[in-house]
Amino acid sequence: MRGRDRSQLFWVLGGTAVMVLVDLGRRILTSNDEARFPLLAQEILARSDWLFPTLNGAVYHNKPLLFAWLIALVSWPFGHVTQVTAVIPSAAAAFATALVIFGAGRDMFGADAGKYAALVAITTQGVFLHGRLPMPDMLLTLFITASLWMLWRMQRGAPWAWVGFYAFVGLAFWSKGPGGFLPLAIALVWAIVDRGPGRWRALRLPAGVMLLALIVAPWPLIGLALHSPGLRHAVVQNQLLWYLPQTFRPAVVAEPIQNAFGILFPWVLVAPLVFVEAWRRLREPGKERDAVFLLLVSSATMFVVVALSHQQRFRYYLPLVSPVALMIGWWVASVVEHQPVPRIPWRVYGVAGGLLVATAVLAAIFRRNALREISTDWPAYAAQAAVLVAMLTAVGVALVAGPTTGRLRRAVTAALAGSAVLVASGYHWEIERRNAAYDYPRLQERMQPILRETPVVATLGLADMPLAFYLRRRVVPAVTHADLREVVRGATPAVAIVSDRALASMGSDDAFTVLLRDNIASRPIAVVGYRPAPPQRQ
Repeated sequence: MRGRDRSQLFWVLGGTAVMVLVDLGRRILTSNDEARFPLLAQEILARSDWLFPTLNGAVYHNKPLLFAWLIALVSWPFGHVTQVTAVIPSAAAAFATALVIFGAGRDMFGADAGKYAALVAITTQGVFLHGRLPMPDMLLTLFITASLWMLWRMQRGAPWAWVGFYAFVGLAFWSKGPGGFLPLAIALVWAIVDRGPGRWRALRLPAGVMLLALIVAPWPLIGLALHSPGLRHAVVQNQLLWYLPQTFRPAVVAEPIQNAFGILFPWVLVAPLVFVEAWRRLREPGKERDAVFLLLVSSATMFVVVALSHQQRFRYYLPLVSPVALMIGWWVASVVEHQPVPRIPWRVYGVAGGLLVATAVLAAIFRRNALREISTDWPAYAAQAAVLVAMLTAVGVALVAGPTTGRLRRAVTAALAGSAVLVASGYHWEIERRNAAYDYPRLQERMQPILRETPVVATLGLADMPLAFYLRRRVVPAVTHADLREVVRGATPAVAIVSDRALASMGSDDAFTVLLRDNIASRPIAVVGYRPAPPQRQ
């Protein structure tokens, strides 16, 4: 690596380290999705069962276990999973993703483009947030990004790059299941659309598919051999039917646009300009054109495949960051090097803005909870909006006015710094509010005297997995009042943690006694004890 390339890498290492470490491990796990893999890792440590850990008493089959294994390995020296060790694999994956983007950008466009692309990626809201969540999406994004880099190297004739491509696709599968096959779909679409010489031959499909099958096969084969009913149900229901399109809803149109906007924020604001320049560059043959075309195909394929899914989640769009960041890095490097005045595609911005407004209106109409939340917490949102407008104005002025004043490098530096401050401050405010509302550690401390004498804990109307993580014991979820009685009837004494609505539904049931009251999600909850009625005399 040349001296200039090393200096660019140092910028990436320093900037990424800062962005990864800010507020790392401070976020309280507040949902079942956030607590699921830490609980699996805790089960692995407690029972030394690395293949079939249980969740709520049942063997977990929904996703491969690579992410749970990583949490368990990080937590093993401490003897148990903590709020900090649970997020270290995601933080490490975010750091590695930035390095992979730097390497891919350097191969495609040069070290300057790689540096800008990596710093853009790490200052997006998507990477910053998911590098702090104990969910496998950041790990999945790392392997998808690495596979795209190998795909580019395959098409440039790099020996053995095809092995790296299929190996990373296999690791992506082990991160989150069939969603890891997304790079394979990108490769097929690229070969079909581009029709360049040797595209299909470079894919090495027969050998590559065999290698991929060898990497993926252990998960289903071991599961089918020992727990076949559970695995079949998980594959059919949770990995196929769960995502297939079923009925048309307005959210089918609105949510993909909103989620992609949020994942790429704030750099999504320059994305229309970059896409237009990339489209123009396709008319010029050469290595740069081929790289831009691959990134356009990757972005479009990722967005369409995820948008067609029946289930829409913000985190599903996280892999979109990598190809978009690489295109932004390419555009910034070319502008800084040649210093042309950028031509702002106002019509494209108008269409994009119109779509975003339309989707926001649809969301407001069909998601009344969002309006209720905003009406309740409007002072906090107003303060964030004021900072948002100020930061976006600074970033916009830096990018638009920079070329006309001949201070492009300073403009880009200001834009990167502004994006970093924007996403970091927004996240900090958000976790302060969430941690105050979902203070599970305080509830655990208050319940310590009760838990010493209680073999069974149940819950009704609340997420069970965060409670299980912080109480460090199994928490059995109940759906109805009758279910709750069934859960606690077999153990004495037993306690249940219920929402205010669930408590009201119990009425005058004298088998349950309120032991203490608290608040979770800014709503009252109660810890109730169960005492069965004494047998009646004959």
